Amino acid sequence: MSRRKRPRRRTGFLSKPGKMPGPSYSLPADNCRTGHRLRRSQHSVCAFCYAMRGRYRFPAVRRAMQRHLRTIRDPRWVDRMVQAIRNSGAEHFRWHDSGDLQNMRHLRKIIAVCNALPEVKFWLPTKEHRLVERYRRVGGEIPPNLCIRYSSHFVDRAPPSKFGMPMSSVSSSPENTPAGAYRCSAEENGNVCGRCRACWDRRITLIDFPLKWYPQRNR
Repeated sequence: MSRRKRPRRRTGFLSKPGKMPGPSYSLPADNCRTGHRLRRSQHSVCAFCYAMRGRYRFPAVRRAMQRHLRTIRDPRWVDRMVQAIRNSGAEHFRWHDSGDLQNMRHLRKIIAVCNALPEVKFWLPTKEHRLVERYRRVGGEIPPNLCIRYSSHFVDRAPPSKFGMPMSSVSSSPENTPAGAYRCSAEENGNVCGRCRACWDRRITLIDFPLKWYPQRNR
């Protein structure tokens, strides 16, 4: 195999969600720290997690995500992620279309990738609010091209605004959308982002997503 083809093989661990304008990176939802606990509550967002059904449950997809989880510990992970994202030509990138932050080391590695690619806009939705706040309290800086958006834990309830971070909520109906929130318009646009890049925009304080009432399966 030629040297030129090797970098292209490494892009294989990026996922390409059909809704998104660019690639993403997926981890097993079973390994979500906060999400694993929240799934026990029928009122939580995680009780209806899309990453616990459909193609995410295919054996090949599950094996790939478990491999992603293991490779985070690899000291070459940052360099390889930078190379893969750069080779993809992405202008917008989402961290974790499935899964979430694992620990402080994981967060710091993501920050390193974002710092190395200032030309790419990154979006990191997370329910690990406490982890990110620990990072911030010790002086950790968030790159200007990274939007860390705190996700709500429960349906029809906005996440805490006391942290001053961008947020997202999930509502069971348009009537329950929090006041002042930007309502995701993907459903009106063929279930794709289209030209919308609100999730990556740190200036948008709160984005509200419609809840899709899927039955709980594979718990």
